[in-house]
Amino acid sequence: MTTLIESIVRRPNLRPLALRVLAVFTAVGLAALVGALVLIAVGKDPLDAYQGLYDGAFGTSAETKATLAQTTPLILAALSFVVAFRSGIFNAGGQGQVVIGAFAAAAVGSSSLGELPRPFAVALVVLAGAAGGALWSLPPVLFKVWWRTNEILTSLMLTYVAILLNDYLVQGPFRATSVQPGANAQTESLRDGARFPLVLPDSQVTFLLPVGLALAVLVWWAFRRTTLGYELRLHGSSPLAARSAGIGTTRVMILGMLFSGALAGMAGAAVVGGVFHAGITPFPPDIGFNGILAALLVGASPLLTPLAALFFGALAQGGLGLQIFNGVSQYIAMVLTATVILFIAPRSLPESWMKVRLRMKAIVGRGARNE
Repeated sequence: MTTLIESIVRRPNLRPLALRVLAVFTAVGLAALVGALVLIAVGKDPLDAYQGLYDGAFGTSAETKATLAQTTPLILAALSFVVAFRSGIFNAGGQGQVVIGAFAAAAVGSSSLGELPRPFAVALVVLAGAAGGALWSLPPVLFKVWWRTNEILTSLMLTYVAILLNDYLVQGPFRATSVQPGANAQTESLRDGARFPLVLPDSQVTFLLPVGLALAVLVWWAFRRTTLGYELRLHGSSPLAARSAGIGTTRVMILGMLFSGALAGMAGAAVVGGVFHAGITPFPPDIGFNGILAALLVGASPLLTPLAALFFGALAQGGLGLQIFNGVSQYIAMVLTATVILFIAPRSLPESWMKVRLRMKAIVGRGARNE
């Protein structure tokens, strides 16, 4: 067994992946240790609490299905960040693109287009979500290529604009006639033909789960085997090298951000088409941000992204079981999430974070020269 592991790790193509997986498991173990200390401090038995966390996520078939339903949009949101990050763009506004994608999907699915034959109606809902997310991702990258604006700040600020815009639209002109005005509102429900097909009975697990898995493989393949993927990857590694190779960096950045926004919008469509069957407010606030964390957890690896999404989906769903079965606040799951990120950052992402620091220094340097 030891010889087999050593042979795998020594293979050039698999060594980084194997080391990254090892770093993830190390970080999760250290986070579990810190979580145990927190539980002891509040007078709870860590073993019982972790058993409750597991039972809440995978204890029964119903809870396993709920975990998979939580995982589906997280896979798409995490892939959204991976595509942008590997293209040299830090898309911090995935949550805003998820929200706008969800509203666009709800608007199409609740309209007369939702009465089309089911395959066409479902496809239009997904495409509407992707289009909404892509359009919302466009301003930050345009500001970046036109005026060298920091895309981290602009995409993040647009997230709050998206949340407020969704609140206005769902509570105002698109509010369902059967819903009274108030803080919690929704649009008209999706037509029956526009609701996403289920892959597991008696669940909210839709066809977008296998689609997300397929997209993870497709993203990995595209970055390694296609011309556009090579251009995106080269720009992400070194914009100067990309320009020297004759690659249009403006085109590459715009395409990378559009693909990223489209995936985030699909995550919003997954929530609307599989869970709520309507546009809602307030919208779940953590899908886009947890997608970023899931991507960072595995070093922006497309192939490992579904596993990271499953981990965060299990923490979200298991936190409910932790509170029900053990009387421990579900927010302890958030403590575990934050601790995992703290431990994983210095182990599996030194190069990624170095790129971010260098880019931030370059931005600050340009600002100082302009002054």
